[in-house]
Amino acid sequence: MNDVVTDTQALVWHLVEPRKLGKSARRTFAAADSGKLVCHVPAVVLVEVALLGERGRIRLGVPQVLSTLSSHPGYALLPLDVEQCLEFGALVGIRDPMDRLVAAASRVVRGRLISSDAAFDAHLERIWD
Repeated sequence: MNDVVTDTQALVWHLVEPRKLGKSARRTFAAADSGKLVCHVPAVVLVEVALLGERGRIRLGVPQVLSTLSSHPGYALLPLDVEQCLEFGALVGIRDPMDRLVAAASRVVRGRLISSDAAFDAHLERIWD
């Protein structure tokens, strides 16, 4: 299983403050940057980036994220689909709807999730430290 999925915070930190990432997360992003594995970016991550930018919490927009990711071979955008929606319904233990969508995406692609949030641990395999 070489595919991974990123949550919003992990991707933003990778792009603007990589020192905040855990060691395993940093290595995983480096592998995606070089094309050694595929890092899926769920559509909801782009939505969250837009919302965080609107609220002034980050100085990064969707166009910059897309431009940066397109310059590296190991990233794939993951549109929201019916299979993820069905998985979303099964993840009632995750209260935040955005986190729940990211977890659903991770389960659908059968990939580990790059995230600092231990709340995901009960539902999937997480990469961080």
